Amino acid sequence: MEVLLHSYLLLSANPTALDANCAEICDEGTIDLAREILNGQSYSVVEKLAASFPKSPVLAASIDEESLLVSLRQFLDDCFTNNESYALLFAIASLQTFIQNNYTGPLAPGNVQDLLFKQNDVPESVRTLAVSLLGSGGQPAYDLVKDPLYLILALLLLERLTKQQTSFADDFDAERDTCDISATHTPGLRAVAHWWYARALLARLSLLREPAGNGPAIASSIFSSIDLAHAITKDLPPETSTSLKSDIYTMFYLENVKCSLAINTEHLCLPSLTKVKKLTNFQFVLTGARAKRTKFQQKSFSGLIILAKSSSTAAVQESSDRNPDHIVLESDILLEKPHFEDIASEPLDEQIVKKQKLAEGDALEEDKLLPVAIRQENIPAELRSLDPNEQPQLTGYDNVQLLLRLYVLRQTSPAKDPLVEEELGAIISRVIYQNGMKDWTIFSRALWERSIVETCKAKTIERGLLQMQSLVEELGIKIQTRLIPSSYDAQNNERLKYVHQLPFIPHWELEATLAEKYMSLGVLKSAVEIYERLQMACEAALCYAAVGDEKTAEEILLKRVAEQPKDARAYSILGDIRQDPELWQKSWEIGKYVNAKNSLGKYYYNPPASSGLSRNYNLVLKHLNDSLRQYPLNFETWYFYGCAGLECGKFDVAAEAFSRCVSLDQTHAMAWSNLSAAYVELDKLKEALSCLKRAVASDSQKNWRIWENYMIVGAKLNEWNDVLLACRRLISIKRDKVGEASIDLPIVEKLTELLVSTDYSTDDSHKLTHFQRSCIELVCDTLPSVITTNARCWRLVAKVELWRKRPWAALECHEKAYRAVSHNPDIEIDEKAWSETVDACEDLVAAYESLGELEGRHGPGSLVCKDWKYKSRATIKGLLSKGKGRWDDSDGWERLMEMRKQI
Repeated sequence: MEVLLHSYLLLSANPTALDANCAEICDEGTIDLAREILNGQSYSVVEKLAASFPKSPVLAASIDEESLLVSLRQFLDDCFTNNESYALLFAIASLQTFIQNNYTGPLAPGNVQDLLFKQNDVPESVRTLAVSLLGSGGQPAYDLVKDPLYLILALLLLERLTKQQTSFADDFDAERDTCDISATHTPGLRAVAHWWYARALLARLSLLREPAGNGPAIASSIFSSIDLAHAITKDLPPETSTSLKSDIYTMFYLENVKCSLAINTEHLCLPSLTKVKKLTNFQFVLTGARAKRTKFQQKSFSGLIILAKSSSTAAVQESSDRNPDHIVLESDILLEKPHFEDIASEPLDEQIVKKQKLAEGDALEEDKLLPVAIRQENIPAELRSLDPNEQPQLTGYDNVQLLLRLYVLRQTSPAKDPLVEEELGAIISRVIYQNGMKDWTIFSRALWERSIVETCKAKTIERGLLQMQSLVEELGIKIQTRLIPSSYDAQNNERLKYVHQLPFIPHWELEATLAEKYMSLGVLKSAVEIYERLQMACEAALCYAAVGDEKTAEEILLKRVAEQPKDARAYSILGDIRQDPELWQKSWEIGKYVNAKNSLGKYYYNPPASSGLSRNYNLVLKHLNDSLRQYPLNFETWYFYGCAGLECGKFDVAAEAFSRCVSLDQTHAMAWSNLSAAYVELDKLKEALSCLKRAVASDSQKNWRIWENYMIVGAKLNEWNDVLLACRRLISIKRDKVGEASIDLPIVEKLTELLVSTDYSTDDSHKLTHFQRSCIELVCDTLPSVITTNARCWRLVAKVELWRKRPWAALECHEKAYRAVSHNPDIEIDEKAWSETVDACEDLVAAYESLGELEGRHGPGSLVCKDWKYKSRATIKGLLSKGKGRWDDSDGWERLMEMRKQI
């Protein structure tokens, strides 16, 4: 029944719940250790368990990475051979201590090497080797990471408990680097160990600048299926509360999203976010409301706001009322926060008048990243009644949901988009400005994200930078002297509460982000000082390279590779600056650094003029293939690989590449379109059409080329409903720019031919088919609004109008067709134009003769054109007058004279 105890550890629950529910089913020693972990005293657990170790790891005389790993693995096997329960607790405590030292602060007392190696002659190289072991994919882990042995011990123990192959191997193997978890057969404790293993892998991944190695694949496979949560809940005692089980499922989906964000597959996050929203019954919506933003505004203006409310049945979790210092916006103009009017203050009639063109389908869509209510009636009644300035406190998980949606929105949206920044601001404001007590982790993260947004605005940049500095100092890890006084000191368990549900941001990453902001403001010296203090040589070099000082950047990188000859990333960046393939090749040989291969692929795709090389597709594909074999989760590399395959005619390669692209991002329209292009070349037209359907469904940029391909492939397969849809859409997209050139005449003629070959019925019992209605709308409604000079189009409209038994409308179209041609100024100088006009005149006269005496629009007794003979003669006479003296001897003139005689 230890699964129940470990469920509380996974949830970072209140220790009182542990005492109340586990006292009778777990031994007292295990409960004491678990209680200390929940109280934020993980170091004490490590210390107590280490004290019981019979011996220390045996180190080789000439120790290296491999021998250190072997020694630690053998040591842990000896210590925990018959006690997997304590092994799991030791792994959890080690991981939590590592996170406290590097992510949440403050530093734990003592040192792991003192606990582990009881002899005095511990080699100084142990820590350096431990940092090196945590590197992956040619990227070294951050040099100044605190107590890296904690994380290595946790990883080794969790690999042993899960019977998983080591994650310290850099070669990728799809069969090895996955975890198969069964909802019915996997023991609950092993599923718990898998969960903690994924957490440890994500912590290791955060030590690198980019996702690399096999860690992302393993973590992704663990969080790929809800079976992980099923395996745990099936082993819980029958009397376990449903709220505990619900929290486990909620946490699974949240950490699934966090994992996707960490490995750059953020486009896979929406399904999990939608599920967790329904699971917690969390209600929220993005809408607009009038607000005053400055002290001097007399009138409120529209702004975005998130209205949110946790489920009435959900107990708002207790949080601390001691929060990180909240830097006040010391502005004589701006309000600290916007003051909103009541949501229902604007009459609905006024809204509807302003937005007459809104479609009926603009109601609230729950499965969007940010459900948007454009009208008041779309806002759920419970949210509409909220006071926008005093919104209720949300549960911790609901706050985390909002922050995760913020990260997904940021990673899937264009940078510095004003509307996106407003949406981000609305999310952050909802988290920060809520009644009740706040959680330290969530509140500090919201303040950090607000600072990121505010440093992009001139009026709030000062507070943004001060707040960032304050939050960096709050960790109490690296900054020894406070610039901003603070009396706040959060407890360890408060800081660790939601650390596994939010993306990991190590303390040095916070400072590096602060340096980036200084850099963006042109404060180069301060940015470089931070990078140098953090010993981030590559970032400092990139900083100099960004301002054009490539010489200094090269000096920094050369010094780095001299000190760290295994830093493949430094070699690759040096290669980027020098555009030197040898450096990229060396980077790959040293550490299989994927960006080096990507750079080589780009180099041979577009070689510099000075190199004397021409584009070499074989080398491009070779280097990109090497990169993808090492790290197959990189969307951009797969996309480039596919484009190169298309260009050089290797359509099997292109099809494989774009298939991987759409599996990583199912909303990428161009990837679907390119996949269809590969299928067309492979003569797989049905698959191509299916891909194009996905492309147009995902096409937010109104890409006319995708719709044109959709139309062409549909025509080849005789899927005329799809062709009709694409044709209408193309006209809608292109008409404002190219006018009637947006009409694909051969396609419209084919659609018209298919339409008039069917029977037209006015009988209510035989309604028109969808194709007939749509085609009539295209030809009779859309085309006339686009046509300007094309008589051929007017004749198509006339043909359909006659099929609809509307001869008067058909005759009007013939008249318009003639006018379109007769107004051509080239008639007087170009015989071809003159002949075309005579042809049009013949058509019109024939239409007068055939349609003029038919029943008119007013029913029996009326005619389409009673004086059709007069109009025919007048038309011929008018054209003769235009050609007189210029075309008297032409064939067209003779035809006109003959027509006049016959009438």
